[in-house]
Amino acid sequence: MDVEKARALARFRDISLEATAFRLRAVRMALGVTQKDMAEALELPTSTYADYERARVYPSHAAVSHFRWRHDITFDFILYGDPRHLPLEAAERIYNAMLELDAQPDRPARG
Repeated sequence: MDVEKARALARFRDISLEATAFRLRAVRMALGVTQKDMAEALELPTSTYADYERARVYPSHAAVSHFRWRHDITFDFILYGDPRHLPLEAAERIYNAMLELDAQPDRPARG
């Protein structure tokens, strides 16, 4: 995986709701769980977790902490798109999920 390509795809340093939601969705997909399963793990209503991925609200500190401590997904990646400190295996899975998401026809163009 090319780090510069991964950064571009992850919208490195883009802290917008849309970029954060994109990364969060890619992480969940890389973990192989549904929104419902993730919401249950976070002890949230499914609609609240779905709002994170729909770019309606930023994920809570508790949600981001869950990814950090349970799955070793760094705050830097979720919030800033910086893949440098992700474990290699997780980085590869997330990168592949981002490629899949980016290829979807209903995906808004990156600006």
